[in-house]
Amino acid sequence: TDNPIKINHAVAVSVVYFIVALLAGRVTTNFQIAFAIFCTYWMWCLFWIQLLIMSENIYSVKVMTRVLPDWAGVSLPAEKESIKIRKDKVVTSISELSGIRGGYMMIALRAMSAITSALTFCAIQSDLHYRGTTFLNIKSGEDLVPIFMYIAAIGKYMTGHFELNLMDKVHTMGHYIGVTGISAGTLMVGFCLKWNTLSKVLLTGYFGSFFIWMYYLGTCA
Repeated sequence: TDNPIKINHAVAVSVVYFIVALLAGRVTTNFQIAFAIFCTYWMWCLFWIQLLIMSENIYSVKVMTRVLPDWAGVSLPAEKESIKIRKDKVVTSISELSGIRGGYMMIALRAMSAITSALTFCAIQSDLHYRGTTFLNIKSGEDLVPIFMYIAAIGKYMTGHFELNLMDKVHTMGHYIGVTGISAGTLMVGFCLKWNTLSKVLLTGYFGSFFIWMYYLGTCA
């Protein structure tokens, strides 16, 4: 599989995310957004340069897709050799549905996770500017909010970057690391609302539903 490339890309993105977070509160919003766009664009260019250097040949490859008549109305690879259908097992999550390579849902998850991560960093910048502080300058519970937002943003990226295909250990582990980051990031609600009743209800509902769902997954064949 392409695990080495995906792991290298994940490390590079995580480093850029940390730099962008450190800039929050120290530079203007326009500069931070421009820097993030610059890094995103040039990382994409360097990725293509790496492919050109490392690849023996780059010739045209087309993957035909189709929609199964008795399944969800999203595209899948058409080659029978590349599809493993198990009608005796239900899809247990959106992540599993989005973990099918060549399917539309994988693209949708990656686009959604990237957009929400970018908006989260904008929220971190706005919060730090409004309170006149910087990232990792912890003096109160409020200063932990952007840190947990950052953890959630990393988690969203990891969730979209590593698909839950349940066949490759690296991808499955990377995806669950992302889910753990998103779950840990929800603690921002408690620090933001100063652990009032509403925050406790929201977090109890989230983690309660999460553990019930994990128990349910453990019972599925």
